[in-house]
Amino acid sequence: MPNSTQYFRNLAAEISYWPAGYVRTDWRSLTAEPAELRAIYGHVLRAMQRYEVTAALFVHWQPAAVPAELQHWLASEWLPRAVREANYQRCALVELNQPGPPADTPNPLLPGQPECAWFSEVAEARAWLLRPSDAA
Repeated sequence: MPNSTQYFRNLAAEISYWPAGYVRTDWRSLTAEPAELRAIYGHVLRAMQRYEVTAALFVHWQPAAVPAELQHWLASEWLPRAVREANYQRCALVELNQPGPPADTPNPLLPGQPECAWFSEVAEARAWLLRPSDAA
């Protein structure tokens, strides 16, 4: 990936730092064990802290949906921790197999949660992620 620094990589995901101001995670498989998936999100948080960024781009290349157990853990544990420990503010999600948020996705603009948006193209997600905070 041009202009990026690889932070972590395994068969399930690759995490890289982009100097424009975000950490990008390319998911290749969500069929790993739940503990491994949670560990990868731990790496995402550590990368955000290390590079002092408050934005993340998640690209889901695999056809499988995020497992319900992981969704619950992300919402109840990882997300509050990322907000608290890394000042997580903005999240762009690229769902190549299912553009748009799942029907049961909570309102991304709740107080204390990062602003989130879903895209079907990486370029669109990156542009949104890097726009000024007060832009519509």
